[in-house]
Amino acid sequence: MALGETELHDLIRESVRDIASDFGRNYWQEHIDEKKFPEEYWQALADDGWLGVAIPEEYGGEGMGMLEMTIIIEELSRGGGQGGIVFVLTPVFGGIGISRHGSPEQKEEYLPKIASGDMRFCMALTEPMAGTNTLNISTRADETDDGFVVNGEKTFISGVENADTMLLVARTSEFDPDNPTHGVTLFLVDDPAERDGISLNQVDTAVPWFEKQYTVHYDDLDVGEDDVLGAVDGGLYLLWDTLNTERIAGAASSLGGGLRAVDLAVEYANERSVFDAPIGSHQAIQHPIAESYAKLTAAREVTYKAAKKWDENEECGMEANAAKLLTANFGTEAADRAIQTHGGNGFTREYEVYDIWQNLRLTQTVPVSNEMVLNYIGQHELGMPKSY
Repeated sequence: MALGETELHDLIRESVRDIASDFGRNYWQEHIDEKKFPEEYWQALADDGWLGVAIPEEYGGEGMGMLEMTIIIEELSRGGGQGGIVFVLTPVFGGIGISRHGSPEQKEEYLPKIASGDMRFCMALTEPMAGTNTLNISTRADETDDGFVVNGEKTFISGVENADTMLLVARTSEFDPDNPTHGVTLFLVDDPAERDGISLNQVDTAVPWFEKQYTVHYDDLDVGEDDVLGAVDGGLYLLWDTLNTERIAGAASSLGGGLRAVDLAVEYANERSVFDAPIGSHQAIQHPIAESYAKLTAAREVTYKAAKKWDENEECGMEANAAKLLTANFGTEAADRAIQTHGGNGFTREYEVYDIWQNLRLTQTVPVSNEMVLNYIGQHELGMPKSY
């Protein structure tokens, strides 16, 4: 007999928590300090089928949806370390992007490898002179007799050193103000760290990640017609579709991180005694933690609603953006309160809460700033004039 939705989701949570519990604080600290990809963690996710959760069964996936992926990412983040972060690039930009928009040949080539854990992705979108104005990207892919040749520059590109394939966003036609979404194309670029025509410069960032950040230079990079994902000049529509899932996945990661901070704050507040009483018995400690938990619980409902609407092919821009905004803010606040609960211990490497805060503070800026999210809501949901 098939499991009901609630039973299935409970089973997913239990399985994912078991995986996360096998990889503790020391494991993640080692991989962050050494900038080393968590191979064992990745393979454990693959072995249980979670990397292919949203990939169709015919390609080796589980055939589930964004809601199930959201639950997985939330639980991985709540389990500690960077399990939520590790999940976004490949299952979202690789798995969902190709499942939705790939050719039959691309699906056959990429999706089984993503589901099995044998392939990892990175995403090359951000440019130094464009920032959040994607329409202003200047990296060009000019058509040749054999395909395209790419020239330009990207920055803050995560995990190129670990990626088997790069999803590259480039302009293939000049910007037309009368048709602004026309002229951008998505390309699947294999072996990006080793390709002729690609050079990498590491960006020195302070956020504790196991992956490195790069400025990527493209100098006459050759790509073929078969490397185009979707239609030439039609990549922005595909990108917007994928970016909604990135916002949802990012929200799930922030949600789990915030709940992790609450869990650690509760544990510490119950164990730490001052003046002959656990500090959690004092309202000045207890109330901020309880408030953060209430806020994150509410943000979870918005996040799940966004995922459900995406699965049902409904417009989910409002919910996806609201989920990103709320989980970033509430998660960062929860981590800040967890640090305060820990006192001086909150700033030591032994305890995890400062690392959580650093990662969650980043989510207020990436993958899109909270200000741009508010611009979207103000303009597209509330009908106010464009403010930027």
